[in-house]
Amino acid sequence: MLAEATQREADTRTGRVMCHIIATGVRDILASHDDDPAAPFGAVFVEVVQYPNGTVQLTGTYWTADRSAGQLDPCAVHGLNEWAAHLDDANAHVWKPLCELISDENDTTVYRFDLVRAARGPLDVVELPAQPARIQAERDRLHAALPRPWHTRETLHTPDGGIYADEAETDYISVEIMAANGLRVAELGASLEDVEDQHERRSVLDGVRADAELIARGPQDIAYLLTQLAQAQDLLTRIPR
Repeated sequence: MLAEATQREADTRTGRVMCHIIATGVRDILASHDDDPAAPFGAVFVEVVQYPNGTVQLTGTYWTADRSAGQLDPCAVHGLNEWAAHLDDANAHVWKPLCELISDENDTTVYRFDLVRAARGPLDVVELPAQPARIQAERDRLHAALPRPWHTRETLHTPDGGIYADEAETDYISVEIMAANGLRVAELGASLEDVEDQHERRSVLDGVRADAELIARGPQDIAYLLTQLAQAQDLLTRIPR
């Protein structure tokens, strides 16, 4: 049941995204890709055909509000149909309610696809949880942390307590995470005193180094993800509802 529900959700999301792409794609074709969202383009319906194999394609015919017909540029329609091909019976519960039946003959069904409703439909596949307080708290923690970028500083200890041992001879590895101002953020270490197998020694050394690098890169990675999140949220506010 869980697998079926997950697949149903995936099909729903695919259908919603493709409906939005078709609606915005037709608008871009008729508005000559004008960046102004208010640029006139007139189309409210576009003709789509579902073939016997379930594939959905645009024919290029569109209608304005008064049902006057027009034709889209064939080359542009070809590109848009690469997206339309993702509409099928699996996500028909999303796109068919947006359609008005024109004809159904020889297992080929022709519809008028409502561009206005498609553009205004939900697109929760990319909707992000609105948690501005949590995002700001994360930014505040980054701001209060020691200056970036952080880096690692490794020391291999000799059996007699010295440093700068060879990997094959060391009995302890320590890796410090250092801030840009030279202060130590943290230190990781592992003993190799009783580890004789060379493959196991290599695994311990690599593991400590990887963990330290993960910590050192953490603030930069979090800052990057927060920036991407902000850009995604800004993009969502521009999607017509």
